[in-house]
Amino acid sequence: MIENMPAELEELGIKVKQEPSNLKLRRSYADALLENNFPELSLNEYKYLMGIFSNDPVIHFNVGVIYEKLENIELAEKSYRKAIEISPNDPDFHYNLAFLLDQKKQIDEAIQEYLKTIKLNYDDENAHFNLAYLYAKQNKSVDAIRLFEIAVKLKPDDVYAHFHLGNEYSKIDQIQKALDEYQKVIQLSPDYSWAYYNIACILYEQCKIDEAVCYFKKTIDVNPKDIDALKTLANIMIAQKEYTLALNYFEAIIVQEPNNSDIHYNAAQVYKSLNEFDDAIFHLEKALEFKENLSISVIQIISEIKDLEKK
Repeated sequence: MIENMPAELEELGIKVKQEPSNLKLRRSYADALLENNFPELSLNEYKYLMGIFSNDPVIHFNVGVIYEKLENIELAEKSYRKAIEISPNDPDFHYNLAFLLDQKKQIDEAIQEYLKTIKLNYDDENAHFNLAYLYAKQNKSVDAIRLFEIAVKLKPDDVYAHFHLGNEYSKIDQIQKALDEYQKVIQLSPDYSWAYYNIACILYEQCKIDEAVCYFKKTIDVNPKDIDALKTLANIMIAQKEYTLALNYFEAIIVQEPNNSDIHYNAAQVYKSLNEFDDAIFHLEKALEFKENLSISVIQIISEIKDLEKK
């Protein structure tokens, strides 16, 4: 008995042992083993079948899937290429090879295989998305936008496609379109904190400070550990002389990053504005304690501490 194997699958294995020459039964067993995530056992069955059906593209493809599961990437690639050699017009074969090449950072080859996938199956949303994502990483925003737009037409509820489409619109300064996409993300997935954050950043750049603050707060409501949102909120509060609120945001960062010397330094400056000199000294000393990451001159901080000790 094999651990966690469904009874029906064990029974099928027993039948294969009883009828080893029943190739149809053996094929069904190999497929079922793969489907139920028993890759090593499935591989043994497919290898046996491959010795008989050496030109069966699906067997080569499934062997590629197994090798990929087993993290034997080179043999997976070899199997996918063999499947394509036998059956060059199967879009799934090209897609899996493209995805594998993508993981191997062989980007130009991956792009070509995604293009072949789309040519053979235009409705493959994943191929459009993955190809768009590769173009986005190459800063080819126009190509990326074209493909992300197709992806969201093929699958309107794809949160990630809408989000990345928004990012690409933002890169080419189509700001309203970017905002529209981020709002779609929020409608589809209200807990997607990066959408709130990106909207907040756009509003902040537009000097719509109150609206930006609202979205930065929504960001940390969803993700209280968003350091960038907390930093920006703290800086806005300082500009508005809301020092206590600024300290709350700095303290939230320090809880997560107690060794963040710059945040300790910034907190010290706020305490100085509140004439709370002991707390200011405490945070300046903390900044010195973690000076390896400090962007402020150590000499300057020592001088500030000495000045505060005189008060």
